[in-house]
Amino acid sequence: MRKMNAAQCKTVTKPGLYRTDETLYLCVKPTGRKSWVQRIVVDGRRRNLGLGPYPVVTLSQARQRAFENRVKVEFGKDPLAEKRKATAPLFKDAAASTHLALKPTWRSRHTETTWMRAIDRYAMPRIGNLSVDRITEADVLAILKPIWMEKPETARRVKRRIRAVLEWCREHGHIQHNVTDSPFKTTLPAMPKVKENYRALDYREVPEALKTIEDGVNSLSARLCLKFLILTATRSKEAREATWQEIDLDTATWEIPASRMKHSKPHCIPLSKSALAVLEQAQELRNNSGLLFPSHQNRGKPLSSEFCRKHFKRLGLWERTTIHGFRTSFRTWASERTDVPREVCELALAHTVGNAVEQAYSRTDLLGERLTLMRLWDEFLTQI
Repeated sequence: MRKMNAAQCKTVTKPGLYRTDETLYLCVKPTGRKSWVQRIVVDGRRRNLGLGPYPVVTLSQARQRAFENRVKVEFGKDPLAEKRKATAPLFKDAAASTHLALKPTWRSRHTETTWMRAIDRYAMPRIGNLSVDRITEADVLAILKPIWMEKPETARRVKRRIRAVLEWCREHGHIQHNVTDSPFKTTLPAMPKVKENYRALDYREVPEALKTIEDGVNSLSARLCLKFLILTATRSKEAREATWQEIDLDTATWEIPASRMKHSKPHCIPLSKSALAVLEQAQELRNNSGLLFPSHQNRGKPLSSEFCRKHFKRLGLWERTTIHGFRTSFRTWASERTDVPREVCELALAHTVGNAVEQAYSRTDLLGERLTLMRLWDEFLTQI
């Protein structure tokens, strides 16, 4: 193939690759835009290396750059890797891009707003202003060591999020290896894998706790929401974001959509007499948001988890139970105080029942049996 000269580079318009030197080509796009591409073999693999736009970079300049790259390869260097390093972002910018990329995958607004907090507090002071290709295992260790044993869960969280940022950088060609892939076995002691269970009240204390909430929570929306989630044994998010559209008063059921469920499957809950009474009181809160329990502080938004926890703490309940802990209380009560079959109790909590084969053949949600269970729970809670 004949090599093009400077005059031909200027006049050629047909899209394609035109050889101008040993490894150098002029790339003409269908749009008419021209740029320099060097096709070079590095470690046995052919690589395409951009050398700049034409005519900003002249033919003689492109040939010189191509020659320098060939010399680098001859001495075992990788010009493409060097180019990546030159364009590698700072860690803080990569973290922001990673957060934006992961945002659509999060189902919880809480995760979206808190994901960066651990990075901002622990990672940014050390590596925030470092380009990602300069971050070493020693940098990661310097971040993790002070909190590894003192705050193990925080340390795990920080490591996972640093890893996610660097993985985003690897996938975008800014780095070749993710330094957090190291197990750090000789530099960090092994942490015990202990899962802390949610604090939960003895089920015999729940009726009194329900009365404490009734008498002590001033916010009507928060009071009704807390009562509703205890009466239905649901998760905080499921109750806080509930809408009137999900309620069928004719059948006394609440259909929670898959998008708000932990296992991404819709869940139907039979409503007891007291749960329906809560909904009747909640009519007073109805507005354009369509939420059962709208926030008064942020119009059009549901109650925040922090707002509900704030009331728990003020009432002195937080030291004894979490909001989620009422599900544990319900499950223990169902086991000890009723003869309801185990699978009915598990389905009431939207837990997966049985192995994959059993799930494939079981297509019933046992709604009738669960209605009986929720009525018994209602009677137990309102006995005082």
